[in-house]
Amino acid sequence: MAHGLQVLAFTAPGATLLPHFIGEVFISFLELSCTFLAEVHSGDTLYTALTITDLEPQRDNGVVVTAATIHNQRGELVLSGQHKYLLRRQ
Repeated sequence: MAHGLQVLAFTAPGATLLPHFIGEVFISFLELSCTFLAEVHSGDTLYTALTITDLEPQRDNGVVVTAATIHNQRGELVLSGQHKYLLRRQ
């Protein structure tokens, strides 16, 4: 069985396509939360998704909130969580 933090690592911005979409405006990774919902075993295939759920404008910056999910090869939700990123406004 894989440790939950190993599974959580699949939601990191660098492990997803998020950096390709946000480009040079990334300032920092502010916060994360997650719930581990099912076991992950060696040999499982994991599918990660980050979905923007909220935009919080600030003066020169803004916070982007994403839902983070991971499903296994059987379509079972194994992790559900949330990330917050601070981005430079353009």
